[in-house]
Amino acid sequence: MKIELVRVTHKRTRPWQVFLRTLTLPVLAALTPSSIEVKITNERTESIDYESDADFIGLTYLTADAHRAYRIADEFRKRSKFVVMGGPHASVLPEEAIRHADSVVVGEAEPVWKDLLQDFQKGSPKKFYQSKTPVKMENLPLPRRNLVKCKGFTTIEMVETSRGCPFNCDFCYMPTLFGSTYRLRPIEDVITEIKILEKDHLAFADDNLVGNPDYAKNLFKKLIPLRKKWFGNFSLARAGDPQLLKLAAQGGCIRMGLGFESVSQKSLNGVNKGFNKVKRYEEIIKKIHDQGITIIGYFMFGFDEDDVSIFPRTVEFIEKSLIDRPIFFILSPIPKTKLYQKLLLEGRIIDRDWSHGDGTHVMFRPKLMTGDELQEGHRWVIKQVYSLSSVTRRWLESCRYANPFYSLALNISAKMEVAGKD
Repeated sequence: MKIELVRVTHKRTRPWQVFLRTLTLPVLAALTPSSIEVKITNERTESIDYESDADFIGLTYLTADAHRAYRIADEFRKRSKFVVMGGPHASVLPEEAIRHADSVVVGEAEPVWKDLLQDFQKGSPKKFYQSKTPVKMENLPLPRRNLVKCKGFTTIEMVETSRGCPFNCDFCYMPTLFGSTYRLRPIEDVITEIKILEKDHLAFADDNLVGNPDYAKNLFKKLIPLRKKWFGNFSLARAGDPQLLKLAAQGGCIRMGLGFESVSQKSLNGVNKGFNKVKRYEEIIKKIHDQGITIIGYFMFGFDEDDVSIFPRTVEFIEKSLIDRPIFFILSPIPKTKLYQKLLLEGRIIDRDWSHGDGTHVMFRPKLMTGDELQEGHRWVIKQVYSLSSVTRRWLESCRYANPFYSLALNISAKMEVAGKD
C-alpha cells in the first residue's frame, strides 16, 4: 500500500524566502505503519503529480486554499484514488469537505490516523473521523522530516512545544477547534528533538509560545547550552516580562512574532483581545529590542471600531516604534469563529469565496467605512511602510540591537515580497 500526503497551498516559496518545514504531514508519516510507503508533497516547493501511484491521498489545507483543495481532490477521485481531507477548514466545515472526499478527519488527526488506515485497508472506511479526546503531548513521534522535498531552498525546521491558546480572540480559529485548552509538551521531549536537528536555526510552531510563562522560562533556560537561534510567536500579554525576555534572548531568540492586531484599544476590546494594551506597546517593543531581538508585528484592519483614520495612525505608530517587519492583513471572517457568526447574523458577509480569505480581500461589509476604503487603506499602508526610505530607516535603527546582516536580510526579503505582490 502507498499513501501520498499533500499540503495544499496557493503560495509558492520564492528564492528569497525561507521555507518553514511544517510538522503535520511528517508527524502523520511517523505514525504510519512501516509496511505502508509514504510520500509527502508540499505545494510550497513542488507541484502535484495527479498520476501518482498512491492508493490513498491525504490533503490538508487552510480556508484560503479550500477551493484549490477541492479541485485537487476531484482530480484525484477522477483517477479512482481514495481521498481524505483534514486541517483547520475541513475541521470546521466537514460537510462541505465530504462533497469532495471519501473521508474527512475533524480536529487532530493523530488519535484516529491508524484507525483510518486500517479501515481503508479492510475496505470499510467511515465518512468522518474525530477523536473524542485531545492529543496527549507526551511521547509525540519524531516527524519524518526527510520526506519533505526542499532541495534548492533555504529551510528552517519547526518544533512544537504546545497546542492551543489560553486566550479566546473572536477572529481566531483556535478556540473553535480546541476551545480554550492549552496543552504543554514535556520540556525534555522538546530538547531531545531539538538536539537531533542538524541546523543551528529553528522556528517554534506554536501559536503562542509563552501561553504559560513559567513553562516558557524553563524551556528557554534549557535552550541556553544548545546555542541554537530561533523564532517564535509570543503574546503581548506576556512579552512585557523582563525575566522572560532576558531568558528568551539567552536561549537563542533572535526574532519574535507579535500579534499587535490594532493601534486602537477600542478595536481590540471589541474582538475580545483587550489584554493587548496599546499604551504599553512602545514600552514592550523597547524591552524586546534591548534584548537584541527583532520583531515581526501583525496588524489587521476592518474591526467595527475602525474608521479610515486607522490607516495613518498605524503608519505613524510603525514609523515611531520601528517594528522591524510589520505585516498587514484585512480582517478575514473564518468560518465558525465568533467573528464570522456575528457578521453572519448581521447580514454583513458579502463574499463566500474562500480563496479570498487570505487577509488581502474584503469579505464583509465594514461598519465605519466602505469596503473600497478598507481595501485601499490596506494597500496604502503597505506602500507607505515598505517604501525604500521607511525600510532603510528601520534597518539602520535595527543595527543598534540586532545583527546587521540578519536585519538587512529580513528587510530585503520583506521589501521583495511586497514588490512581488504588486
